[in-house]
Amino acid sequence: MKKEKRRRPRSCKKPKASEQQTMVDNYYSSSSTTPLQTTGLKYLVESFTLCSVDREVNKKGKGKRPDPRYRRVKAEIVQERVQTMTGRKVIDTDLSLMGMYFEKYVELVNLVLERVYSDRNRVDFLGEELNSYRGQGYTLLKKEDYLSYKDNKDIQVQCFERMYRNVLEHVARVIHSNWLRRQLMKSAIEYVNEDRTALIRLLKNKHISSKMIKDVRAQCESTKNNGTGYYHTVSVLKQLRKKLDEHILTERGESLGFRGRQRKRVSKYLKDETESIGALASVDVLLHEFISDGYPFSIPKMESHTEDFSASTENSPGQGYWYSKDKERDNEVLFFLKLPEPIEGIEVEGSPYSTKTLSFRFLDWLPRAVAKNRAKVEVAEKEGKYNRARKLNFRARKFEDMHQQLLNTIELQHATYQYSRLKSRKEKDDTKVKKLQEKITHLRKARKCGPPRLLLRDNRVTLQIPFLPLTREMIDEELGPRTYRRKAGADRGVRVPIVLSTRDGNGGFVDEMVSFDELVSKRDLLREQTKWLTSSVTLMKNNWERKHTDRTYPGHLLKKQRHLSAIWRKIRRLDREIARQVASQVVWFCEEYGVKTLYFENLKNYTPPAGWGTLSWRLSSNLWSKVLDTVTYMRQSLGHRRGGVWTVSPAWTSQKCHVCGEKGVRVESEGSTEEKKGGEYFYCESCGCSLHADVNAARNIIDVKSSKPSAVAG
Repeated sequence: MKKEKRRRPRSCKKPKASEQQTMVDNYYSSSSTTPLQTTGLKYLVESFTLCSVDREVNKKGKGKRPDPRYRRVKAEIVQERVQTMTGRKVIDTDLSLMGMYFEKYVELVNLVLERVYSDRNRVDFLGEELNSYRGQGYTLLKKEDYLSYKDNKDIQVQCFERMYRNVLEHVARVIHSNWLRRQLMKSAIEYVNEDRTALIRLLKNKHISSKMIKDVRAQCESTKNNGTGYYHTVSVLKQLRKKLDEHILTERGESLGFRGRQRKRVSKYLKDETESIGALASVDVLLHEFISDGYPFSIPKMESHTEDFSASTENSPGQGYWYSKDKERDNEVLFFLKLPEPIEGIEVEGSPYSTKTLSFRFLDWLPRAVAKNRAKVEVAEKEGKYNRARKLNFRARKFEDMHQQLLNTIELQHATYQYSRLKSRKEKDDTKVKKLQEKITHLRKARKCGPPRLLLRDNRVTLQIPFLPLTREMIDEELGPRTYRRKAGADRGVRVPIVLSTRDGNGGFVDEMVSFDELVSKRDLLREQTKWLTSSVTLMKNNWERKHTDRTYPGHLLKKQRHLSAIWRKIRRLDREIARQVASQVVWFCEEYGVKTLYFENLKNYTPPAGWGTLSWRLSSNLWSKVLDTVTYMRQSLGHRRGGVWTVSPAWTSQKCHVCGEKGVRVESEGSTEEKKGGEYFYCESCGCSLHADVNAARNIIDVKSSKPSAVAG
């Protein structure tokens, strides 16, 4: 049968609800602007650490005392028991199989990318198709003969069909993002080639102007109306500028060196009228080459060790992953992974994959979180802290719903598997089959979690499971009737992470300083340790490579390297915890005072001025981007469209008085009038206002006049 192919992009027109199709045709997910019963956030993702099946998952509350089972027992038996309870969560055998699994997945993704990028017409065609398509990308790619599973025997012997769907979905995202980047680069090259002034500004100035970014973005039809592309355009212009800088220096016969020095040298040449003529002439030649031959992009490759099961949508064994509740241990779930060819696993009881099984277990910590939050609610209500009780009730309801979604998914998987096995038998119990059919029909309508994602990093395996967020009815049931009318400003402080301010409705302000000094100081201490440890490891590596070129690193060097990796893991955990705690306090401040719109200052391209000491270090310790994303994520989970978070220009918000609008000065302490550079407090000579500098800035951010504030992506 001949396969029909389209050579024209699909229409972007969205079907009506009555015309909604399934995955065999087009699939459209509801957007955050659709007035449905959802909150606008598609999924809430929670992480679960995977352990080997024989390991006992550590639960809080056991205490620090030695295990009595180790008394009067032989040393060999003690060592065997300790391996199942302490130390590494995943044994070496499972880690090696997991590594082979990810290597196979990465190999297949790169194989498909090579096939697509071997022909430039293929890339352009698939990029246009994916840009106009609103379904899952693998449904488009599998229609191509050179990518379909059935038409490629070499792929069939390497993996099962469901795994190949995940590969195609990953490839589709890579192709789409890379194609958009190519279109932006094409528009950027044409823009600077036509506008000589813009080209000189791009090469001479340190910062790229917002006007240039918006002009290039508007010139690119592919990203003009889809609401994204601003910071992608910034990245593309920086990439183009770097290529032009290197070309200018190479033509002059100079070494490239560090990127900052490159920029200074090129800027210096363009400021000199004599030198600029030759530099711009060589740039014109290169731009004409780019216009005629295209920018020399490299073929994208997958290098990260992650797998997304987003193309696995059916609850059957064929999708490659399987959940099963542990009958012997409470709140523990077995996770079975289907291995591709030629990797052989171990046959495990309860696995539908026979010997092609890689098994793990994880602790379902959601019921424990529910009980913990319910206990805190009782304490908060006794102390009269009703806002805290409302917050904890909401968290408990959210975790309770997530736990039920996971149970529904497990039950649906097992019921579907039992139904398919019973139906294939010659002699089957019709009553049992009918009950299974009714159970499956009920579970399909119930709330269920989405396909998971696997991460392999630093000998640790993490399972990320996406859960449906609470509906508006559930949120209203927990939080009660709510009205949101106010605005709030959030200033990024140097001494505290965030300072919040909103009007109280009586002509005054409500201010709050969000600070977690203990966690931040601990993080700074760990970052200081990485400085000398990184220097020590680098020096030891250089010395060893100079003396022993063909030998592996010694044990003491590998131990120090593992120590450095462990410190960085601690820092990353602290990053997530600080961002979560800061964002939680910000979000519930907004809920308490009915804040509809929260304004943050846009510090994406901010560079501290010279002479401010450790200001750059302090700001980098502030995790501003991570906090911003977490606040948006939490606000969306509470039902706010786009999180109700906007970014505005921070110009003059720290220098002018929020009362009279005149320029003030920094002073050392409250009540002081003597100016001190970088002082903690603000003093206005015009009206005599004196208060904390970050509080003054937060109050100014509320009233920043911006015709088009930037929406923050969730």
